[in-house]
Amino acid sequence: MAKDPNNKDLNTLEARNADLEQALAERSDEPAYGELQPHLELLQGDLKPANLTLSLELLSAQLQLSGLTLWRLSSRDQWHVLASQSEHLQPPAKNQLLPPAGETLDASSGSGQLLALYQDQRPIAVWQLPETPLLPRARKLLEAVGRTMHDAAARMLANQRLAENEERYQHIIAAAQPNLWEWNTQTDQVHFNQHYLALLGYESRERAGNLQTLAQYFLHPEDARNVLDQLRQGLRQQCRELNLEHRLQHRDGRVLWARCHCLFTGFDESGRATHCYAYSTDITEHIEDKHQVLETHARAEAASNAKAKFMASMSHEIRTPMNAIIGLSHLLQDTQLSTLQESYLNSIHSAADSLLQTVNQVFDYAKLESHKVLLEHSHFDLEQVLERVARLFEDSSLHNHARITFDIADDVPRFMRGDATRLSHIISQLMRLALQHPDSDRLTFLAHLVDAQNDSLCLRFSVIDYTTGLSKSDLTALKAELKQPQLIDPHNDIAFGLHICNRLVQLMHGELNVASSVDEGTIFSFTANLEKSHIGAQRIQQNADACKALKLLVVDDNQLALDILTKSANKLIDHVDAALDAHSALGKIERAEKDKKPYDLVLIDYKMPLKNGLETAREIKCSTQLHQKPKIFLVSSFQRDEIFTQYSDTEYVDDFLNKPVSDSRLLDAIFRALPQHAQSSDNANRLNEFPALNGRQMLLVEDNMVNQQVARGLLRKAGIVVTSADNGQQALDILAEREQPFDAILMDIEMPVLDGISATQKIRRMPTFAATPIIAVTAQAMSGDRQSCLNAGMNEYLSKPLKPQELYQTLNDLLSSTQAPATALSLPPQSRD
Repeated sequence: MAKDPNNKDLNTLEARNADLEQALAERSDEPAYGELQPHLELLQGDLKPANLTLSLELLSAQLQLSGLTLWRLSSRDQWHVLASQSEHLQPPAKNQLLPPAGETLDASSGSGQLLALYQDQRPIAVWQLPETPLLPRARKLLEAVGRTMHDAAARMLANQRLAENEERYQHIIAAAQPNLWEWNTQTDQVHFNQHYLALLGYESRERAGNLQTLAQYFLHPEDARNVLDQLRQGLRQQCRELNLEHRLQHRDGRVLWARCHCLFTGFDESGRATHCYAYSTDITEHIEDKHQVLETHARAEAASNAKAKFMASMSHEIRTPMNAIIGLSHLLQDTQLSTLQESYLNSIHSAADSLLQTVNQVFDYAKLESHKVLLEHSHFDLEQVLERVARLFEDSSLHNHARITFDIADDVPRFMRGDATRLSHIISQLMRLALQHPDSDRLTFLAHLVDAQNDSLCLRFSVIDYTTGLSKSDLTALKAELKQPQLIDPHNDIAFGLHICNRLVQLMHGELNVASSVDEGTIFSFTANLEKSHIGAQRIQQNADACKALKLLVVDDNQLALDILTKSANKLIDHVDAALDAHSALGKIERAEKDKKPYDLVLIDYKMPLKNGLETAREIKCSTQLHQKPKIFLVSSFQRDEIFTQYSDTEYVDDFLNKPVSDSRLLDAIFRALPQHAQSSDNANRLNEFPALNGRQMLLVEDNMVNQQVARGLLRKAGIVVTSADNGQQALDILAEREQPFDAILMDIEMPVLDGISATQKIRRMPTFAATPIIAVTAQAMSGDRQSCLNAGMNEYLSKPLKPQELYQTLNDLLSSTQAPATALSLPPQSRD
């Protein structure tokens, strides 16, 4: 019989077992657990093959003394031999180690169990458990050895998988070629790969270092400490990931920017990461582009601010003389003027308003570019706004070939609060766009109420032309440009003008729309949110009551214009008739005379076919059939002096009305025609309208002498006693010497010595004047001016040029709740300085 090739090993093992048995027999019948401890520690260690083999041999010998059996397998063949010899053994439990896939332990009636220990997925040892009762120490030993061998095998399998994953990971890293460095948090060692080193100009071979190496050689000196602090903080807080953006120092001195993505891995039992992998991406070009964009933006912002300051300065320089021109024209209107002088004065006032409108539009465009438009919130008369719009087109070539009609719905309030200047800008711009079409011969402006809640109003304004209109493609393109302003061609007047209007409408919380059909014309419409106001309502009601009993005839060849003027007259007078031509008008006047119900007033359009307004007026006044001649008002879109200097028949006209004829202008004209008109005056009406102003004491602070004269004249017209100061410091001196407080202070903003803002702040620190109303008056018109004034302690804000009605209403609102001081004088209104 051939010898087993492993007999030599078995003999050696038997000899060692014999020695151990003899040694243990001399000491005890049971093995001590402490004697196995060194071998168990070896199994719990690195599991190097040499140590494992020796430990298994020694452990096998000692286990046999306790009735346990341990076999060591050196080849796969021996495993099969062992399996064939273990037919009488029970299979292992489910929670214990099993043979590799495909290998089984045959079950039969046996006397124990087999447990296997693996290395590299191969069985290297098997030990046998007897079913005979074990002594407690043997059972304890058995449990310890079982746990140790189980854990050792599990660690070997885990280490093998980890090694495979590490190898695969290294292949991925090599293929991706990232700029990588690895930080071993246990040893503080940092490993830099060749790509990371090459990025910073070092030799392209991997090298190791530590965090100080990273900080000293690679990180920018100003960023190094922050980067290391964040890494250590991420480690302490057990972060999984960390993103950093920092600078790197190239070997040649250049500065690079990097985005670093850090992954913490290998967490131990305490949750602390053992490794950190950092992937650095060069973002230098991105950062430089970003910085360039920021620098460009900063330069553009600086240029925009410089432009805004220049525009504010120009606004002040232009508005200051404009304030004088418009203010003095207001004062002149209250003096005794001839008809021709009054006509000239109206032309001056109209031209000044037109110039101011143009200036405002230029400044609005500049402010819209920098998003610095701040809407005003002041009282205004819608009819006066529309009159100013109409005046803008009187001398324009656009108006020579077109008739403009204004139609205001009955439900639209006359007095409102909002930004009248910007509202006028939008309306005039839309009209100008509509009139640019060569076929435009008539234009209609409509206004109606969309919604009203308490004092809040939503109005829709529409401008309708009756030209050939726009095609669907042109209309679609125009609407697209409104939604995307960057598509607008600056040379396209219509699109560019609509863009400016659209921006202003949006500030009014409204919406701009364009509708058009070929051969039917175009409608430009917009909504605006405003507030109700009641300024002037009392005076209008007083005058309107006196006009109710009159009888009036309206004559105009344009049916739309006739309907609108008739509708306006019906609001004021109970009996209104209409005629489309001179012949019909004469017939109505003669029949009314026969019926003993003659007309008191006749409104005649100047430009009519067959017989114009002047010729009709002469025929009426010279008629021998009429014993009671009516008052005749000539109505025209031309200026009064344009007509009266060319024709001699003007002597038959009692008064002149410019189109559009608003309700207020019609009421004033009718009221002037009343016999009792001489018994009252406009100034008296104004005092009745603002009784809280009469006799008030006011300090006026204004450095410009002409503007001071204008403001003083306007205040005195309302019965206010005025004290003047040329600058803020002079105002403080006057206040310091005054025992009785002023009722209000009108304060200019830009002044030498001490400006209005600084003066107001000092006044507010004076106990006597801490609560005195202060109204800012400024020629500036930039965003933030109003808020700066309010922050300084001012109560209200008025823009130059001063509008009398707005000035009086603002003062009335501030002073109506307070009683006039005992020293206040009841003064008659003054018409001049």
